Amino acid sequence: MQTRRSDLAALVVNSSFGFALGTVMALLAYQAGLVAAGLLFNREPRWYPDRVEFAASGSDAAWSGGIVLVLLLGWALAGIYRGGSRYDGTRLAVLWVLLHFFRQGFLALLRVFFDEGSEAGLALAAADLPESLTVVTAVLGAAGLLAVGLLAAPALLRFALEDLSTKKGRIAFIGLVGVGAWLGGTLLALPLLVPGSASAAWELLPLSGVFLIFTLVASPEPRQIYAERRPAQLAWGTLLLLVVLMAAARIFLGDGLVITI
Repeated sequence: MQTRRSDLAALVVNSSFGFALGTVMALLAYQAGLVAAGLLFNREPRWYPDRVEFAASGSDAAWSGGIVLVLLLGWALAGIYRGGSRYDGTRLAVLWVLLHFFRQGFLALLRVFFDEGSEAGLALAAADLPESLTVVTAVLGAAGLLAVGLLAAPALLRFALEDLSTKKGRIAFIGLVGVGAWLGGTLLALPLLVPGSASAAWELLPLSGVFLIFTLVASPEPRQIYAERRPAQLAWGTLLLLVVLMAAARIFLGDGLVITI
């Protein structure tokens, strides 16, 4: 029993590491997309640890770059994830990263419905498309978050260390490994943000695990889950990569890095 508790604790810690890594990588990838689009549209992007600003005026279509890149990376990483077979700390981190890529993109689309001045809203306005597409875009974002949440349930349950044949057991497991990681991982990602900045990341960080609501709803559904029953080990490599990424972002992007070509 003591070994089982230790393994579960290690799994929760690994999930928190992976959640934080996914949050940070999704944010940085989103910003990289903005920088690339900003260069394409001659907007003179300036890259900070938690945001990208455009120094030059120009087409607001540049604000679509982040959404496009994270969704493309999510699809690419999903293909790599499906090709794996081991359910260890590294695979758990990869799962969280691809989930956050999708979450970052779909949540940005959903925000159009609530804030026309959001990045996706500005990009849509620049395309001079019918206003009805704003609702369509928001619906796509909501549907994407729903799909990510529903697909996350069986993916996370595969990391179970014991039989999860009961609904109560599956909900409790997702609560620990999913929602627990939401709380712990969010705190781990906080050092990347710049205090007092106007970054949208401050607003989105509490919503970084919003798809887990749908994961909790979907987890009790009957499904064939072949749980891995090997001892869990702490994924120190995930934590090391997280620290390196956040440190590099604060060091190289802290004062705002002007990207030119």
